Formats: sequence, structure tokens, C-alpha cells
Amino acid sequence: MSSKVTFLHILALILSLLILPAFAVQTLTQFHKRSGEQQPLVVELFTSQGCSSCPPMDRWLSGFKQETGLWQYYFPLAFHVTYWNYLGWRDPFAKRAFSQRQYDYLNHKGISQVYTPQLVINGREWRPGRQALLPDESDKRALVGRLSLTIEGQEFTASFDSRLASNEGLTLHLALLGSGMATQVGRGENSGKRLVEDFVVLSHEHFRGIDATQVSFSGTVGALPGEAREAKRLAWVAWIEQDYLPLQAVGDWLENEPIDE
Repeated sequence: MSSKVTFLHILALILSLLILPAFAVQTLTQFHKRSGEQQPLVVELFTSQGCSSCPPMDRWLSGFKQETGLWQYYFPLAFHVTYWNYLGWRDPFAKRAFSQRQYDYLNHKGISQVYTPQLVINGREWRPGRQALLPDESDKRALVGRLSLTIEGQEFTASFDSRLASNEGLTLHLALLGSGMATQVGRGENSGKRLVEDFVVLSHEHFRGIDATQVSFSGTVGALPGEAREAKRLAWVAWIEQDYLPLQAVGDWLENEPIDE
């Protein structure tokens, strides 16, 4: 083996270690969770670092870190949209696909208009002030079925033991979330602020299921997004959706304790 090849191999190894957080190599590719049968709350916040009214709602979403029902009853997701990017500050977490998801809700009548910050709970617009900030955890929830997710290496498998009247059009959504994401905003409505955000969606993919009483899914986990390097904690969240209505979900942190500063 030539010294040139050896050097290139060493350089590649060093770069791979720099790219991944310390906990990611092992835990990002080893994951298994199974839900209960009752429908949880999938709480989607459409937000932007360019929006001056968004940081208070971002902080509210961060409060789910202290909820005992996190990853059992509550599944918070912060989708950063792109349409504020042209008004002074480019949000590093914003993706066109996330803006499109918000417009898809509009087109399917889940929301009445598009704005930030906007809460969508189980596929329906939720307006704090007009309604309680969240449905009561003690509310009776529908029995929809159990969702299981396993990630091994770059491959994942999932199954949904459905209790629905129909399994037509079921999709599995898989998202990698980053928490403790710190950004010093240099321009726009939040200029000069240091924003620390949690449950930020870093990647989001969806897959069609194979219809049966037990609906199965399989696929490949995408490459780790570069923004994951900035996360203090990462989490996987997967949820089953039918006609833009989230029905069941699983998720968890990818490490037991936050990474030290």
C-alpha cells in the first residue's frame, strides 16, 4: 500500500470523526421503539428565525423537554420555513420541503391560512388563546394501533398493527430532530439575538406502506445532515399519517444525557 493511499485513508477517518457528534456513531444507527395503542399528540410548530414573534413559541416548544409524557404522549416538531429567508435573515434550518408541508396542510383544509408561528396538532390548526394551549392529556384518546420502528445501520423497518377501519394511504414519516441548537442572528427582525432552539427538524422523509392488517415499511436512512453537528441532543421521531392526519408515533433521544458544553 502506498504512503499516498495510507494518508488518504487516515484523512478520511479524521474527517468522519469531526463530522459526527461524539454520540452519533453508535446511537444514530441503533434504535428500536414501540408505541402504545392510543393516539398521541404530534405537535408541529412552523417557525422561522426571521420572525420576531416566533422565539416565544420556540421557547414554549422547548418546554416539552420537562414533560414526563415526552415521547409517549407528546411528539414536538419544529419545522423551519423558508419564506422569511428573503426578509433579512436566512434561517440555517429552513427547507423548502418544510414550507411545502405547511402549504399541504392549507390545501387539505387542515389550516385556514399560512403564517408563523403556527401550531398544527394532529393535522389540525391550533390557535392558543382561542383554545387551551394543548388538549388535556387526560382526554380519552382513540385506539389506533401500535407502531414499531427499528433502525440498524443505514436501514430501517417499521410496522403498524392497525386498528383503523381502513389502511388506505398510510405513510410513515421519519424525522431527525436537533435540540440545543444555538444561532447568533445577524440580521432581520431578530438581529442581535442568540436563539437556542429545540426539537428542530433537521431531516424529514416519508414512505408508503404495504397494505395489510399489519402495515409494513422499510427503507434507507439518509445521510446525517451537517446541522446535526451543532446539536446538544438528537432524537428520532417516526409517525404514521393518513390523509395528512398523524395517528401514531414513536421517538426518543439518542443519548441518555445532554452533551456537555
